[in-house]
Amino acid sequence: MIRDGRRVIGFGFKTHPVDAAYINGGSMHVLDYEPMWSPANHAISTNLPAILSLSETLDFNGLEAATALVKGTETQGWIREGSGDYDAKSIKNHPPGLVGPLSSCVTAGHILEFDANTQRHAFGIAASRCGALNANAGTMVKMTHCGIGVSMGLDAAMLASNGFTANPDIFECDKGYIAMYMPNFDYEGMLKFGPPFRLVDPGYSIKMFPSQFGTHFVITAALEARKQIDDISKIKEINLTTPSMEYVNRPAPHQGLAGKFSFQYTACAALLDGEVVIDTFEDERRFAPDMEAMLKKVSLTQDPERPARFEEEVVDLEVVLEDGIKVVTRCDGPKGSWNGEPLEAGAHEEKLRMCLDCRLNERDRERIIELGSNLEQLENKDLREVMAIASKPKS
Repeated sequence: MIRDGRRVIGFGFKTHPVDAAYINGGSMHVLDYEPMWSPANHAISTNLPAILSLSETLDFNGLEAATALVKGTETQGWIREGSGDYDAKSIKNHPPGLVGPLSSCVTAGHILEFDANTQRHAFGIAASRCGALNANAGTMVKMTHCGIGVSMGLDAAMLASNGFTANPDIFECDKGYIAMYMPNFDYEGMLKFGPPFRLVDPGYSIKMFPSQFGTHFVITAALEARKQIDDISKIKEINLTTPSMEYVNRPAPHQGLAGKFSFQYTACAALLDGEVVIDTFEDERRFAPDMEAMLKKVSLTQDPERPARFEEEVVDLEVVLEDGIKVVTRCDGPKGSWNGEPLEAGAHEEKLRMCLDCRLNERDRERIIELGSNLEQLENKDLREVMAIASKPKS
């Protein structure tokens, strides 16, 4: 390992800054538990690790870190908006891999104090590192899309900072980024970059279940239905009506991990357990006898007329009991989302503690929360303390 390298979250070793960003980005996304953005994307795992890698050698404070993060999320948000590519039925590239390198090089570029010309070359380098196949959703590869995205953006910025050049007009040029990936791009829309910033409008959705965001609608509907069912063993049929999202139509996920991308599995888990948590997606739960039996009762109808984008998603659930009683619920926005009810006070903090408890003791857990809750006021030594704590291996 590299003695003067950058820390790797949760594993207790250091490595090259680009490699550290790669691993940390993957770790931030692997549970599918980070916030969801509009249009759909994962903006934290594709930007924050670049800042964390640079924080261990460059002297910048929390306010600069926050500013860099806002610039990165703003960049990828407007690129996603300008693409016009929102509907799950048509998206071919997994967005973090498509826009992550571009936003990450902006995030790093702010810390490295790029002028416009250097940033243009960083964009040119990063654009040649973009792309991620949606066919790998629901596999171990998916989380690497975020890690690769943020690490390649950091790599591009580091190269540009040392005079490495690329096509400085990579967005507009023939055979460039837009021509390759977004032929109907709205260039004028990019001029909206800036206040009130996408971090605020349209904002983000806090994910309260560790699974693909479309399944949160199913989970919410199933949890509501469960409140009305006295005996779960009396369930005869489970009928789901969803938008057409074929990549989350998995009647019998081949492993627990794939259950994160299954309307059917997440509905059954919510009905059986009354909760959907990290352990829900372990193989032990996936192949438990009660789960195997419940999955066979599920019927899924994908309605092509329903919008297949999260901001407009609607899911209907009908549970038929053995005595013929039907329990019907609908979800058009889980709690904490754009169309959903606000989260209950303390719900987000409870989620944070549950995640941090997987690795840290109580003292370290609370210190991380304290530091993270006051990012703009932190000094560089505080940013380094965050990484010193977060990088500790499980005790």
